[in-house]
Amino acid sequence: MSNLPFHQQQLEFMIDLARNRPEFLNPLFRFLNYFDTVYFFFALIPILWIGFSYKWGLRIFYWFTLSSIVNTLAKYLVGWPRPSTDLPEIGLFTPNSPGFPSGGAQTCMFLGAILIYYWKTRAAWLIGTFYILLISFSRLYLGVHYPIDVLGGWAIGVLLFYLFVITKEPLENYLVRKGAGFCLVISLAIPVALTLVAPHQYIFPIAGTTLGVGLGTYFSLQKHLFLAQSKTMKETIIRSFIALSTFSLFIYLWPKEQSFAKSFSAGLFMSFAASPICRWFISRKR
Repeated sequence: MSNLPFHQQQLEFMIDLARNRPEFLNPLFRFLNYFDTVYFFFALIPILWIGFSYKWGLRIFYWFTLSSIVNTLAKYLVGWPRPSTDLPEIGLFTPNSPGFPSGGAQTCMFLGAILIYYWKTRAAWLIGTFYILLISFSRLYLGVHYPIDVLGGWAIGVLLFYLFVITKEPLENYLVRKGAGFCLVISLAIPVALTLVAPHQYIFPIAGTTLGVGLGTYFSLQKHLFLAQSKTMKETIIRSFIALSTFSLFIYLWPKEQSFAKSFSAGLFMSFAASPICRWFISRKR
């Protein structure tokens, strides 16, 4: 028997929600599920890294990775079920993992809070708040999370955001002082440690991507390959389009099965090859 708090009450709420789902909205919310998948991760990082700023791309990549690891560990430590596990017919999707905390709610709270905090505009507030509420509600609508899962995701997302804000400047200053060689060792040690400590099928792709990004970033910084921060919206859109197109083609051409090698190559491509390719395309256009 699950020790999920207010289990019966939450299940009844989810049953009522499922009964009142308008059929015409189901395709929209099925689409929103992509915001809680690896596809969103591999779209967001190229847009930030190439379209806007490699520094922000690096920051979000590593914090996104940390968030994913924390979420996975929490799910399996707590072990609370999903509504779609308790009653499969109410779920538009049927994930196999435990439900608490919601990864989608955790991610949108973390990213939405960063957008609001660092861009301090009315548009950032509106977009960030709408993003947080929409994605969080979608987890309930799809029947894949209980309300307590969403609240737990929000709590961890806020904690990660707070840690990001208070450690961003001192941590980055420390790494700059220690030098590129030290950063390379750390970036290689992290995925190796992950693989040794938690040899789980979910961890291998994360370790592979992290290893590829660490190596690619080191050589790109040594060779000054990264693009300067985008200065206009037009430049951001063009660079983002090139990055997404080339990265999607790379992923498409690679064998379909998920593997350490595929994840490593994706991380290496993003951190080492994408910037020179984008620069070449832009120079050709001019």
